[in-house]
Amino acid sequence: MKIFVIAVIMWWSNPADRPYNDSIEIDYLDGKPFFFTKQEECFKYVDENLDGLKQFGFNNFPTANSVDKIICAPKIQKEI
Repeated sequence: MKIFVIAVIMWWSNPADRPYNDSIEIDYLDGKPFFFTKQEECFKYVDENLDGLKQFGFNNFPTANSVDKIICAPKIQKEI
């Protein structure tokens, strides 16, 4: 089954300030797995919670100048 997660990608005006990892993937919310089975549901969640997702990005990357983009990306799952 294909699932989608939200990734918040941050932006720095000075490339030298940009850390190696410039984004955060949201796979848990309130201690529970957080994902979508349909990309459209993910986009709807992003639209309805845009300000909170931006703040989440800044909480994790306080030196960033802005949010570059928020995407709904397919989660890569490893075979067991």
